[in-house]
Amino acid sequence: MSRPDLSVVIPVYNRGALVRHTLASVRAASDGLRVETVAVDDGSTVPLSEDLARMGIAVDRLVRQENCGLLFARLAGLEAAGGRHVLFLDSDDLVSAEKLRAHVAALDAGADVSYTDHAGQALADETGPVGPHDPREILPDAASVAHFFLTIQPPPHSPAFRADYLRARIAAAPFPPSALYNPVAEIWFYHVCAPYPGRAVKCPGLALIGRHPGPRLTNQWEKLAVASLAVQEAFARTAPADTPESRDAHARFAAKAFDSWRRLPTGFSAEFRERQLALFRRSPAAPPLHELGGKTFRKAATLLGPVAAGRLFRLRNGPYSACRTLADAALVALLARLPSP
Repeated sequence: MSRPDLSVVIPVYNRGALVRHTLASVRAASDGLRVETVAVDDGSTVPLSEDLARMGIAVDRLVRQENCGLLFARLAGLEAAGGRHVLFLDSDDLVSAEKLRAHVAALDAGADVSYTDHAGQALADETGPVGPHDPREILPDAASVAHFFLTIQPPPHSPAFRADYLRARIAAAPFPPSALYNPVAEIWFYHVCAPYPGRAVKCPGLALIGRHPGPRLTNQWEKLAVASLAVQEAFARTAPADTPESRDAHARFAAKAFDSWRRLPTGFSAEFRERQLALFRRSPAAPPLHELGGKTFRKAATLLGPVAAGRLFRLRNGPYSACRTLADAALVALLARLPSP
């Protein structure tokens, strides 16, 4: 029997009520395609199988594992997936009617990764979508695969991958998965793909991330920031830099690291700030100045250098006290889990 056109991998942790909307959205967008749903129960307190049975919903493959976190749930789903292509959705994501067909068409035409614009969608636990979705975030066309993975760097429900391409990149990953990366699982995938040849293509459709009152990783941005720093430091230590594709990746990586440093609130952890800036300073490929800021910043950077200009412009950022979600002790404990830079 031929492989399904697309496997949709959906990790689930204690979201049995919400995932019904994700699965209904996938079913509605599957017309004309062979789409396989792969749900990965990442150690939910109430097994997902019980929630699905109670709701009268079936998936094509159901994997249950001990709670290992989002990255390892996605990897387990990829291992179980039988489709020619794969799309990762979180358990509160929805897709537009044309998104799945557009992905398959682009990947069948030779892309290694295809991606769509995205938007937010109000989502109620029992009733599903509430009203129209938010204005879409329009993503640019990718100039290279490194530009897509490291500069555009969309949320995880935007891209779909040719399954054989993604498996090959993971098998040859310059640094392995780690529980440290769970809060930003998608950027581990992005960073292990970025330094190598590939083709990224934008296609029609829309990914929708549900807005709801339930717990979300994004509610504590410091956890995302520390996890992202862990991925970036591993990339800087291990990624090759001896081909045109890998040099492009390092230059775009350095620009992203610089931008992340510039956006940090004033008064945030000095250790974090310096480690983030070091990724830019030590990159084997320097980004062009226009990648680091707008016209006014470029003028200042021409006179002062990018780091001095960046320090000056950072003074305009808001204080950490206005956006803090963690106590100092919790942040220090997170940073202590990081390997030495």
